[in-house]
Amino acid sequence: MSNHVDLVTLPLFTYWLLAIHLVSKPKLWGSCRLSIAFCVFLAAIQMAMLRDNLGIALLCMSKPVGNLTCELNEATVPTLPWIDRKQNCEFEWDSATRGRILGSFLYGYVLTTMVGGIISNSYGAKLPFMVAGYGNVIVHLLCPLAAQVHTELFFACRLVQGMFAGLMAGPFFQLFSAWMSEDEASILLSFAFSGYSFGTIMIYPMSGALCNSNIYGYGGWSLIFYVPATISILFILYWHLYLYDVPDNHPKISPEEYEYLLQNVGISAEPPVIPWLSIFTSLPFIAYVMCYSAFLWNIFTMMNNMPMFMQTMLSIPTNESGYLYCIPFILMFLTRNFNATTYPIIRNCSGLSNTVCRKLYCCFGCIMVITSLLSIIFEENVTKWHVVVAISINLALGDFAYSGGFFPTLLDLAPNYAGLLSGVSTFIAFVVACPATYVNSIIIKQNTKDEWNTVLWIIIILFTFIMFFYLIFGSAKLQLWSVAKLEVPERGPLRSTIYNASRNMSTIRPSHFCCILLDDISFNKQLTQTFQQGNQLEYWQTYHFHHQSY
Repeated sequence: MSNHVDLVTLPLFTYWLLAIHLVSKPKLWGSCRLSIAFCVFLAAIQMAMLRDNLGIALLCMSKPVGNLTCELNEATVPTLPWIDRKQNCEFEWDSATRGRILGSFLYGYVLTTMVGGIISNSYGAKLPFMVAGYGNVIVHLLCPLAAQVHTELFFACRLVQGMFAGLMAGPFFQLFSAWMSEDEASILLSFAFSGYSFGTIMIYPMSGALCNSNIYGYGGWSLIFYVPATISILFILYWHLYLYDVPDNHPKISPEEYEYLLQNVGISAEPPVIPWLSIFTSLPFIAYVMCYSAFLWNIFTMMNNMPMFMQTMLSIPTNESGYLYCIPFILMFLTRNFNATTYPIIRNCSGLSNTVCRKLYCCFGCIMVITSLLSIIFEENVTKWHVVVAISINLALGDFAYSGGFFPTLLDLAPNYAGLLSGVSTFIAFVVACPATYVNSIIIKQNTKDEWNTVLWIIIILFTFIMFFYLIFGSAKLQLWSVAKLEVPERGPLRSTIYNASRNMSTIRPSHFCCILLDDISFNKQLTQTFQQGNQLEYWQTYHFHHQSY
């Protein structure tokens, strides 16, 4: 499409553009936009439940070794007739084997993080989304049988389950790019991704209760797998009814909402050349990847290893540790939504730049993580509430570094490559952090306080390094390499090259013209205000000058 409009057609075309931007926004509650975000929210819950339940399940399954305890349950474990039943505490797994099983899901997840994005780019987001949902549930239901047959088969099941789960990474971003306008992106993204914390909040106390359950003579560790998978089936039914790739395909979307999305959700064309060298030599992007890797290392340690710390070092029963351990994730859930809603207010009131605010948030979060872990290391006689408070500070206040610090900056650094960079950074971060559980299990052989201190010192060293590295090299400014190859700079936080929306969306939509003629929001508002004030001559001169600048 040409970047020039004939001056004869300019008045009519410009009045049409102004009419577009004066259209009122349809309400969010009850809208298809919220329904799509709720689909992602449910997918995040499914991911967290079917991933994080294994930490409690292994405590329930493993035979006591050293100071590792286990609670017996005489309830019958459901299985096939020709498979020998193994009840609670009957699996002879050492620390290294448990660590390898815990990490198997993440190994599979890494392998397919970008595959889902490639598939969704060609066939739409719903296909890989549904395949991931079904595959995750079906393989998860097979895990108890696999565990009773052979340990390596159990490992393979978790690996395949992680591969299915990894397919969802791409569809998440594509759905956002097709269904979210700029002014709603923050709240909908925060709501959708808070499903991870909400799922973890659900699964820990649920797993602790199911470990000791006896329902009509059946119960034990296997229900930790069967019950979350059954709940997830309900989520899949909801996706069948309400998940659609793009507004054009949604049969229940209102005309007002459809027009609003056509006018406010722009889709950028894929750049002809991706600046790979500039991407991998960009210090702000390297700082982002380092922070993401350290954050995941900490999260995986807290989720997979610390429940064992509470049981072995503090002698807390499995069901009680499940309830206690959901407290930090409840606070993390609240903190994440708090940061999403208050960050713009704090930034505007402080008058600081976006980069400075992100660095301050990141440093504060890193300091909270370091402080919380030091309090455990230097206290010889830790109590359960000391550990719960320390982990709460680690996850809740430490999340300032994530949700308020480095994580949103990917959309500021290179909005045109947000999907691509998200896939690349997720892949690298998971490759670095996935071995955390296994490395920790190798260190923790006798479950002594010194061994656990070593695990915590690793996290402290990582966060100390990334705090100073991000303070020096981190940025929230647009990088020149992300726009140098583009004829027209695109606006908006969700401009993607791999996870862009389906081509079913009209390429001659009003927002496409707006991306060409009105390249930033501030200019658009200024232009509209000038017209409304009656300064039409100034309006025409401003508009024509801006248009010719292309």
